[in-house]
Amino acid sequence: MTLEQIISPFLYQAVIKKYECGLYRDAILAATFQLQECIKVKADLGTSQITANFDCINEVFGMPKPLIKVNSMNTVGEVYEQMGFDKILQGIWQGIRNSRIHAECLDDETTAYAIIVFIDYLINRIQNSVNIEYELTKD
Repeated sequence: MTLEQIISPFLYQAVIKKYECGLYRDAILAATFQLQECIKVKADLGTSQITANFDCINEVFGMPKPLIKVNSMNTVGEVYEQMGFDKILQGIWQGIRNSRIHAECLDDETTAYAIIVFIDYLINRIQNSVNIEYELTKD
């Protein structure tokens, strides 16, 4: 399958020019920037709050009170899924996004395809997730 057949149109538009030119590292980074934008919009965060470092990911998806829940968190399995989603996104930030921002990386088409498709999955899960607003209480 081609990227166009498998990923969302908005992500496809963000990555395709770089991907078709063989700029696979840049296509991967474009996908991570779309993921970042999706998180920022869904969690109602300012730009600087999410671009600075991946600690923000834990604040948005981490326990005990995630701003974005990828499921209802009613069962042990769902809680584990939420915790795993937090770790996956931290891994995307550290192992994929930041490593490519700070160093030249020679990605090939297969690697770029796999990462972009996975990022599309993450974006879809986030877009279909639930925003949580917690009341601030005085201690």
